[in-house]
Amino acid sequence: MTRAFVQQVTPEQITALQEHIAQERNAVNQGDVTGRTELLGDFHVRMAELMHNDVLAQVLGELISRCALITLMYQSRNEAEHSTDEHEAIVAALAAKEADKAVQLMHEHLLHVEESLTFDRKVPTHDISLALA
Repeated sequence: MTRAFVQQVTPEQITALQEHIAQERNAVNQGDVTGRTELLGDFHVRMAELMHNDVLAQVLGELISRCALITLMYQSRNEAEHSTDEHEAIVAALAAKEADKAVQLMHEHLLHVEESLTFDRKVPTHDISLALA
């Protein structure tokens, strides 16, 4: 998706992604865990939408919604901030039409997201509101 996006990206699409990243950063800075989780995942859906690839946007949306609870419970604020920084770097590479760099950054970003989930954190199992606190 990233390589294809570079081929057709417009300044308006870059602006849309930059605005999305600003919302991500605001949610992270405000301590809005639910908002940041939704926005960080939606970055990838937004790319597919901007490519006018409705099928990919739907598939990504469903995949990300299935992962949201895990991310919500196990992603730290620092890691969420790091994801926003990585999104920003990806968009900069897209804007510069540096396909190889954008693809590499996206690949590294997805690996970082997976590696950064702190699964060793004790999460209460008897009360969902405590688990999400």
